[in-house]
Amino acid sequence: MIGFTARALGLFGCAVALFVAALPAHADPFFVRVYGRTYKVDPRYPSEEPKGPKPQEAMKALPSDIAKGPGFRPSHEEVLAEVEERVWIARNLLDAELDKAAGARDRRNAGSDAKTVRQEIAGSLAAGDGPTRSPELQALYDRHRALNLLVRELRRSLDLPVRTPDSGFSRPKLTPETEASYRAQNFDAYAAYYGFRRVKAAFRSNDAELLARVAHYPVSVTGKVRRTIRNRDQLIAAKETVLNASVREAVAKSTFESAFVRDKGMMIGEGAVWITQDKTGFGLGTVHLD
Repeated sequence: MIGFTARALGLFGCAVALFVAALPAHADPFFVRVYGRTYKVDPRYPSEEPKGPKPQEAMKALPSDIAKGPGFRPSHEEVLAEVEERVWIARNLLDAELDKAAGARDRRNAGSDAKTVRQEIAGSLAAGDGPTRSPELQALYDRHRALNLLVRELRRSLDLPVRTPDSGFSRPKLTPETEASYRAQNFDAYAAYYGFRRVKAAFRSNDAELLARVAHYPVSVTGKVRRTIRNRDQLIAAKETVLNASVREAVAKSTFESAFVRDKGMMIGEGAVWITQDKTGFGLGTVHLD
């Protein structure tokens, strides 16, 4: 639904604004309010997840605006897609910070294995103790854990596999017309959808590092500012240009169904952004500034 993200959602918050109502102690399941809808949460940790605080406590690390309704009743699929964007952002930010923390420890302890160090840091964050954690990294880990627990329950409520798909996003239900519009350009509609959600999430994060991860170089900047961004460093240096408020707002209002498709790729945000295809898939190709 057009305008859902822009009207309903901010970026990340640090406090919690949840509706959480516990059932009697012997029952344990509880409820979480997400974008104006209420979902039942299993109190048990998934078997493959590191044990930590009880899920009801872990959920307190959810972004502060996640309970807020958008002014209309979103579908369960819309809620899932929006939360999956937040999970994608949190996971990528956490991965980057874990790599930095592991690299710093590796340099201090010559000969240590970076993978083992990373696992040790993650274990310390999961337990919420130990000398390897920092408040900032702990907060990021807690947010990712809370969102990941939540998105599993959203998938469960839709009878979808609870495990995170390789793409990072659940397979959508596309209309025959939408599929046909992509097929006419020899595009895989589902691959295009996953690319759309990654680009949208990267703009949503307002993080140039994440935007650089979904860019197809060279990225063209057109309109009142014209330039060609040829690599990651140039894109990060141009953060104020490519992540300006008007472009971000236009992308936030966009939906996959409303994208204009042609041989170049797909246009979203009424022309603010083009998402193009290369051998790696779909990614950011053009930013237009009015």
